[in-house]
Amino acid sequence: HTHPLFRSTKNHEIEELHSHGRRPTRSVKPRCALHQNSFLTLFCRQCVVALCELCREAGSHCGDGHNVQSTTEAAPEMRQKLDTVRRQVCDTGKPSAVQNALSEVTATITELNNAAESTSKSISENVECLVGQLRKEERGD
Repeated sequence: HTHPLFRSTKNHEIEELHSHGRRPTRSVKPRCALHQNSFLTLFCRQCVVALCELCREAGSHCGDGHNVQSTTEAAPEMRQKLDTVRRQVCDTGKPSAVQNALSEVTATITELNNAAESTSKSISENVECLVGQLRKEERGD
C-alpha cells in the first residue's frame, strides 16, 4: 500500500468492504493527526480541510462563521469538482489540458497541505496555552 508513504494519507485506516458477492473494495477512514483516535468526519469549507469532532469541540479549529459540515455532505460537491476536471482532461485529450489540470490539482494539494499545517500549528498553540492556564490555576496564580 502507498498510503503510509504520503503525509496526507499516512494516518488513514483501510478496511476491506464486501458488497453482495462483488469484488471487495477498500474504504479509507482518515484519522486526525492531533487526536489520533478520532476520525476526520467534518469538513471546513473556508479552510478546505477535514477535521475531527474533538478539533471542533475544543475550538482549536476555525472561528465563528466558518461553515463546517460533515464529510458526507461535502463529498458530493468535491467529487463533482474532480469529475469536472477529469472531463476537461478527457474531452480535450491535449497535453496542455492535462498539464493545466495537473497544475490545478498540485496547487490544491499544496493549499490543503498548507492549511493542514497551519491548522495543526494553531491547535498545538491553543493546547499549549490551555495547559499553561490550567497549570497557573493549579498553582493559584
